Amino acid sequence: MNFLKRAVKYCARQKLRSLVLFFTFTLLSTTVLIAYSSERAVQQGTKQIKETVGASVRMELDTNNQNNFGAAEDFGNGASGYTYQGDFITEKIIDAISKLPGVVSYNAKSSEGYWGIPKNFEIFPAMVNAPDLATPYPAVLDSSLDIKFLNGTYKLEEGRHIQPEDSYVALIPKELADKNSLSVGDKITFQDGVEEAGTSTFEIIGLFGGTEGTTKQAITPDGIPANCGYIDINSLDKIYGLTGYDYLDIYTHSPEEAKELMETIKNLPEVKGKTFIFNLNTEDFDMVSTPLSSFGSMVDTAVWTITVIGTLIIVLFLVLWTRSRKKEIAILLAVGRSKAEIVGQFLTENILIAILSMLASIALSFGLANQIGSFIIGKAGEDIANLNIQIATSDMIKVFGTGFILICLAVVIASYTVIRLQPKDILTKME
Repeated sequence: MNFLKRAVKYCARQKLRSLVLFFTFTLLSTTVLIAYSSERAVQQGTKQIKETVGASVRMELDTNNQNNFGAAEDFGNGASGYTYQGDFITEKIIDAISKLPGVVSYNAKSSEGYWGIPKNFEIFPAMVNAPDLATPYPAVLDSSLDIKFLNGTYKLEEGRHIQPEDSYVALIPKELADKNSLSVGDKITFQDGVEEAGTSTFEIIGLFGGTEGTTKQAITPDGIPANCGYIDINSLDKIYGLTGYDYLDIYTHSPEEAKELMETIKNLPEVKGKTFIFNLNTEDFDMVSTPLSSFGSMVDTAVWTITVIGTLIIVLFLVLWTRSRKKEIAILLAVGRSKAEIVGQFLTENILIAILSMLASIALSFGLANQIGSFIIGKAGEDIANLNIQIATSDMIKVFGTGFILICLAVVIASYTVIRLQPKDILTKME
């Protein structure tokens, strides 16, 4: 009987040993494959975040310089103050900046925004529920780049985000929409402030979640997050006649690109010499990418830990089981079997099991790929979409190649310590 047949019969006869090795090989290789794929997916997800958020340059009015304000003014009723007389960020400036290479996106926001009194829908009540109480709707160019959506506080549930070209549209909390049986496409109307006779109507283009559970008792309705939405900045301009924007965030791929972009913006003809100040901002990217970075570090640690521990376990199993077959080795040597044939049999036994576990590991890894993607997307929120998780051929070659090398080394070394002796010496040592 040649060593191939003996190897197959031994595997079939030693069912427990074969099953233990099969499950050990499968578990280890699957875990390492998933870890490698997760690591690559984290890199892919981080790249997507950079393309969506990246670093940014903030351009804003220099309101700290007293020279940009006029003389003190009397506003009536004993109130006085100063009016900003410097430059504002205009559409012309934004248009010039948007055409620069490296600009991924941009966003302007009026934090004060629009304060309107709801006319055709009800808001959530507060401690003070007098009539004609206004609720705030910050005005934005691109709501997807608002910090509350970037950091995952809010998440778009239905419809779409506000875009720069929109006019008279609104994004409202789903909680408020449910209270009033409103949906995407419906219209909401406000009175333009307590002392204003005019009204403004906005089309609901999206509903967002994240206010649930935060609607606690507040003194006035504007303190309840579920009463506050977003409108487009073009509407605010038409209602109040804006001179310009207070600040503009310009997004690019990396902090290095942001630094270069800031210098380019400063030297634009539309910007140079104007009363603006500039700051680099990587907080948005850091805030969004931190969960992924932490997960990536955890994966790196897991890969090394699993590889080292798994290697030690496999080597220990193979060495102990090979050395426990001293009597069998002595008998085979006594009947004239060559040392190479004996080592070949032991290698074949383990490689046959490794091949079966390799097939099982590939099937398991591909089956778990979607779950990995969903988990990573969940870590990063809506800044990652369509994450393609793949079990790379290069990873399979690396994992299975390393496994076969370990098996061969463990079996050869363990076998050598026994087969280098004569059959009589082996049996004598056993006694």
